[in-house]
Amino acid sequence: MYHNVDELIAEIEGRKNRGYGLSHFQAYMESIGNPHLDLCAIHVGGTNGKGSTTNYVRAILQAAGYRVGSFTSPYLITHRDRIRINDIEISEADFLKIANDYYASWIEWDLSMFEIDMCIASVYFKQQKVDYCVFEVGLGGRLDATNVLQPLLSVITNIGMDHSELLGDSYTAIAKEKAGIIKEGIPLVTAEKKAECCSVFAEIAKEKHSEVHVLKPIENRRCENLHILFDYGDQKQIKLATAADYQCENAALAIEAVSLLHERLHISEEILRQALAATQWKGRFEIVRKEPLVILDGAHNVEGIEALCDSLDNIHNPVIVFSVLKDKNFTVMLEKLMGITDTMIVTKLHHERAYDMDRLAQQYDVCYIEDSKTAIQQACAMKRAVVITGSLYFISEVRAYFKAG
Repeated sequence: MYHNVDELIAEIEGRKNRGYGLSHFQAYMESIGNPHLDLCAIHVGGTNGKGSTTNYVRAILQAAGYRVGSFTSPYLITHRDRIRINDIEISEADFLKIANDYYASWIEWDLSMFEIDMCIASVYFKQQKVDYCVFEVGLGGRLDATNVLQPLLSVITNIGMDHSELLGDSYTAIAKEKAGIIKEGIPLVTAEKKAECCSVFAEIAKEKHSEVHVLKPIENRRCENLHILFDYGDQKQIKLATAADYQCENAALAIEAVSLLHERLHISEEILRQALAATQWKGRFEIVRKEPLVILDGAHNVEGIEALCDSLDNIHNPVIVFSVLKDKNFTVMLEKLMGITDTMIVTKLHHERAYDMDRLAQQYDVCYIEDSKTAIQQACAMKRAVVITGSLYFISEVRAYFKAG
């Protein structure tokens, strides 16, 4: 019996690399009554933008008066913020109650951290009688623990060359893993445009008797006063509470998702617009200071860095602070960032998978400052816009520093 939530979370996080495959977890969930099958779920996968798309869908449904659960990863502040209802994280009391009820079975089945989180989310959403819930895939899709779901709709944001050591070394191979979330007779919506990926989606969807919906063109994009505006279909000048151009696709996916569920949802265009205009996603082009301008962005792979650089067109020569995990294509990421700045600072990330950034400083014309707080302070002292990016774990550390200050 656990009474301290921090001790419990430490125990759960110590189980990160366990797991025996999806069939094992499916059998476990069946042993506890399949709580996930009682949920009206939307399942969101892809390489980049999963969390943002999940958040936009959640925001639209919540603004329409529905009670909405969301499951995302990784966390930014506390482990519990992966599991939320109406954007409020699960309480310590509820987390402890569910954990103590199911802990013995987790040990018996030797579940991994992510499987345990998925179990807690499913049980919690069922107990709290949410109307809808939105689940973000953790890694890949086909074998991910969230793939026990039988959703109302599947969403794949895009396909990039991330986690290639686990998912495959080509767009086609990775697309097959991501497309593993396509379910029999359940429609898929995607923003992916690459022909080889769309071909994979079409083939698997045909086998599953599922319709594929590809985003319509997004037009007339522009940034005004740190807000993005764009046209999507019949809806003109949709406004987002961000200056990140890459969020257009994620917001459009959310629009398309709720549109495909129109027969069961009652959402006016006014509510949808208000929700999108008010919604922010922490750690994604998040402005945490205005003097000087400081932007946090968890662009944790090459495609994410490319999208970030595109969104920085209107910010001349920012100071960039960067830290990354060792399993990422960090040299390409660094080179792309160096293309938009003459002041690049790399710093240490406190994580077991962190890359030794001092080695980058020996190869490139960058400044290495071991302590991340010192790196941020020196960047801000330059009186220029500052962009802090790289690993989401790094963004979590940095965000805590700004919120504390």
